[in-house]
Amino acid sequence: MKFGEWVRVFVAGISLVVVALGADGDPKSVNVTEAAKLEILRAGKTTGTVGLAVGTKLEVIAVEEAWVRVKFRSLEGRVPVAKTDFLRQTEAAAAKVEADEAAAVAKELAIKPGAGVAAKSQSVVPRGKERPPVKVGAEAEATTVIARALAGKLVRLEGAALRPVAADRLARVKFYAIYFSAGWCPPCREFTPGFVDAYGKIREIYPEFETVLVSNDKSPAEMLAYMRGDRMAWPAVRWDAINSLREITRYAGGGIPCLVLVDADGKVLSDSYRWGRYVGPDAVLEDTWKLLKDYRRKNPRVKA
Repeated sequence: MKFGEWVRVFVAGISLVVVALGADGDPKSVNVTEAAKLEILRAGKTTGTVGLAVGTKLEVIAVEEAWVRVKFRSLEGRVPVAKTDFLRQTEAAAAKVEADEAAAVAKELAIKPGAGVAAKSQSVVPRGKERPPVKVGAEAEATTVIARALAGKLVRLEGAALRPVAADRLARVKFYAIYFSAGWCPPCREFTPGFVDAYGKIREIYPEFETVLVSNDKSPAEMLAYMRGDRMAWPAVRWDAINSLREITRYAGGGIPCLVLVDADGKVLSDSYRWGRYVGPDAVLEDTWKLLKDYRRKNPRVKA
């Protein structure tokens, strides 16, 4: 992973924070946030460890799932992402980009930042040609039970951070695979890579299908690390919305990984738990292919 030399500057609270980022948006250096051990690597093998105190600055070489490859003095090795400020830096940088984009839009519309999309839609209507109020954003597309439940509560991975999902993402979705999972769960980590591959193939053939991650990770940072590590292209329920989203969490089983296929109205079509027995997510994935093939047979895809 090669790094460029450009720098983004942004304001966090009342203090000025400078984050040097590489060409791919990852920080060029990180600081140790809690006592950690650097695993020294030579020829791809761990040859020893070195204790790192809080505040130690490390040069970033690459990011490998839950680890950051770094240089420390004359040594090269790796430290856990969770014990550095790597995620805080990437999230803050992404927030700055979003703020800049919002400011640019506001400037273009000649309205104050925060006035929102509604102000734009109303300001362009000539006097004497008023039209009924038009719903905007997530509200405009939330036409089914599941879409209404998820409206405004989804994020997706873009670059190094999670960003809100566009309102029209669920407009055509008729089948949802609700995926209860976590990065700390070994069976989840075993199933997820294959599911990511299958998801790409399914979405290419069946745009009416979508997966939604409901994270069981212990923090927003761990959820982000899990999604980044496995390159999840599907959306996820926003961390702070999970506990209150009963319409979705009610599908959870007694453990993870748990995959539940539902239709747009919330009817369960396939479940990892059946008649009190755990059959696993692979069975649901197999059912998903069958159900979608049957759906396409009855509803041929219209060519543009």
